[in-house]
Formats: sequence, structure tokens, C-alpha cells
Amino acid sequence: MIRLVHSVLRASAFLTRLPAVPAAFAGPAVPLGRDAPAFPVAGALAAAVPALVLAGLLSLGLTPLAASASAILLLVALTGALHEDGLGDTADGLFGHADRERALTIMKDSRIGTYGALALMGSLTLRITFLAAIADASGAAGALALVAAAAGSRGAMALLWSALPSADPGGLADRVGRPFRRDGWIAASVGLALASILAVPVSGWGALIVPPGLAALVLLWLRSVLVRRLGGQTGDALGACQQLTEIAWLLGLALVTR
Repeated sequence: MIRLVHSVLRASAFLTRLPAVPAAFAGPAVPLGRDAPAFPVAGALAAAVPALVLAGLLSLGLTPLAASASAILLLVALTGALHEDGLGDTADGLFGHADRERALTIMKDSRIGTYGALALMGSLTLRITFLAAIADASGAAGALALVAAAAGSRGAMALLWSALPSADPGGLADRVGRPFRRDGWIAASVGLALASILAVPVSGWGALIVPPGLAALVLLWLRSVLVRRLGGQTGDALGACQQLTEIAWLLGLALVTR
């Protein structure tokens, strides 16, 4: 049990701005990939406070759109915009006509281009509006949907990481240790289980089918793009995976929540 707790704490230290707990890092170094099954739990923990803020603002009479914008922006702050950075870099690298090597160079550039800016604007807009649609139907559904999408999308991210080789040897995703395929599937299963437990009571049984189905389609599409364009995954691509599958989860929940 202690090892599981430490795994969650290590994953949270990497994926969020939540304070690191020194005890979790005591002893021999553990590759981050070994902690991949804890990614969905770390995502749920990061989204818990924004979900409470969403529910609180709605109870004070704020509109669903304003409350959702506040919650999403707080979640971005708590994760240090880690995944948003990956989405922007991936969009800049892949949306042009650059070859593989040029695309990887662009993705490493800290400057943001037109494609990256548009991708970030689109991500924020879609997540806020889909969450607002859910919150408009039910404040509880909106709060739980935010946590569910955070968990499910990080499970998808871990699965993609384990499924593809590194396209950038020596890059961040390569240095911290790629997960075993088994750990990737465990992460995806944990994310699906957490998301379902959270969403089904308030969004109905459709939450078992539509949101994970949309997320799976997005994951498969992104995987095919990465294989074709880069020959594998990078840390930025994993961030893009998290963002895109989170959008898919929120869209799916917006469609089934009444």
C-alpha cells in the first residue's frame, strides 16, 4: 500500500505543481514510466480542487460558462500548463509540411507559432464550453466530469507512451523511462474505471460508452499520425494526447448528460 501511495505522489510531483513529498523519493530511483499506472489518480487529484471551485461558484450564482472557465484555468495553473505546452509544440511541428527531423526541431523550440497558438485557443475554448454544457445540466455532473476527464485522459496518455517507441532518443519522455506495455494498459484501465465511477451516477450509463469511445477514436487517430510523421512518440506528443482525449471525454459527457 505504501508503494502505491508513493507512486501516486511521484506521479503528482511530475504531472502537477502540487508539493513533492520527499519520502516518496527515498531509496533507489524509480523510472517515471514505472509510475504510469498512477497517472490517472494524479490527474484526478489535480482536478479535485478545480472541481470544488466549479461547484462552489455555481452555488454562488455564477453562470456555468464563467464557473467552467475559472475551473479550467485553475487546473491549467495546478498542472503548470505541462500538457498545454506539449499540445502547442506538437501542433507547430506536425501541422506544417516539415519532414520528420524538421518537425522534431520545431517541437523542441520554446517559441510558439500560429498552429500552436490556435491549438491552445481551441483546447481552452472546447474544454470550457463542453464543461459549461455539463454544468448547465447539473453542477454535480460538471464537477465530477472535470475529475473524470482528467483521470481518463491521463490513462490514455500513459497507454500511448507505452505503445510507441521514442521518436526523440534522449528527449524527456525517453530519459524518464518508457512504461512497459502492461503498465500502459493498467493506466488506461485505472483511468477508465475512475472516470466511470465518477461520471455514471450523475451522467447515466451512456458515460460508459460515448466518452471512452470518443477518446479511443482520438487516441487511435493521434497514434497513426505520430507513427506516420515521427515514427514514435515524444513528451510533447504525450501532452497533446492528454489534451485531445480530455476534450473527447468532456464532449462525450456533454452529449450524455441531461
